[in-house]
Amino acid sequence: MDVILFQPYLERGGAEQVILKIAQKFNPIIYLSQYEKNMTYSEFKEFDVRVLKSSHLDLPASLFSNIDKDKRFSALGLAGLRFLRTKITDDYDVLNPHLMPSEWIRNRNPRVCWYCHCPCRPAYGWESEFMAERGFRGRMLMKTAIDLYKATESRVVPKIEKICTNSEFTRSSIKKNLCRDSTVIHPGVDPEDFACSDYKKIFCYPSRYVPEKRMEYAINAFIKAGLKGWKLVIAGHLVPTERNSLYLAELKRQSKGSAVELMTNVSKSKLLQLYSNCSAMLFSPIYEDWGIAPLEAMASSKPVISANEGGPTESIVNGKTGFLVNSPVEMAEKMRFLADHPSECEKMGKAGRKRVEQNYTWKIFLDKMDKAFKETAKM
Repeated sequence: MDVILFQPYLERGGAEQVILKIAQKFNPIIYLSQYEKNMTYSEFKEFDVRVLKSSHLDLPASLFSNIDKDKRFSALGLAGLRFLRTKITDDYDVLNPHLMPSEWIRNRNPRVCWYCHCPCRPAYGWESEFMAERGFRGRMLMKTAIDLYKATESRVVPKIEKICTNSEFTRSSIKKNLCRDSTVIHPGVDPEDFACSDYKKIFCYPSRYVPEKRMEYAINAFIKAGLKGWKLVIAGHLVPTERNSLYLAELKRQSKGSAVELMTNVSKSKLLQLYSNCSAMLFSPIYEDWGIAPLEAMASSKPVISANEGGPTESIVNGKTGFLVNSPVEMAEKMRFLADHPSECEKMGKAGRKRVEQNYTWKIFLDKMDKAFKETAKM
């Protein structure tokens, strides 16, 4: 099976973990709009990673400067144009785009199996949040960009042969916003990579330092819990943009004087050690599409206390492998419960480990993706 992967750029997140696992199975060519090797997992260096060629048709990056100082939309805008006009000359059975707007590769190329991690948030449901970060000119440019994006999406997405996604939550969003059916194939973990050595007086929250991960929710809950002798360790990867750096600075301000430790760019070995030693994991992003981190915690035999939103409502069994809460106050209550009943951490943790082994492994994921690719190749 000759597979070619497409992605705007590579960082360190759940999408990149999915792409890496697919790459390790199918050894594909990987096309990007831009590539900074040191910003993503080192394993990508083992693959044939290519950058889509620029041309005189590219819009100047300065056009996007008033939309976003961190150049996120500049990168995505340029990526979209390149995906739209690219004609693949390599031999292939199936094309596998991931984060938007890599699905636009379907404009000139057939046999596309799009793994949609999430419909474009600024365009579908999050307009007000993204507009609030910008001045008047930025909002006007942002609105224009969203309108152009939606117009292009409505032309390209109907052509895509097959769409897969990470959760029922995202599947419903694809149906609502893109009017397409999709197949849910949950990303997973390798359970053998995770172990439990202790249940120390530690709560952890591993994620990226971006506002969408809403770490202040967990910090607020931990402070409200008022647990003496306990600490909260937030282990986040920081992409040093202005937006992310300001967010980290605000988290430091909010956690000052408390037993909250903010760790940046933690190594894999330290993260595994944190999972192994903590009592439970906290998770509070805004409508997370799926969430690999809760699976990693459960594979480490640790319960997860998560905001009752998005993908975690599917992976976590409330009251059995963790808790789903509706406010920082409820999260604080569950933290106190686990602190007062340490045996529940072990009981829930073991149930979580079993759930991951039975439902959420990379082997299960890759077997289903292989089937999806074969179906697409025949279309």
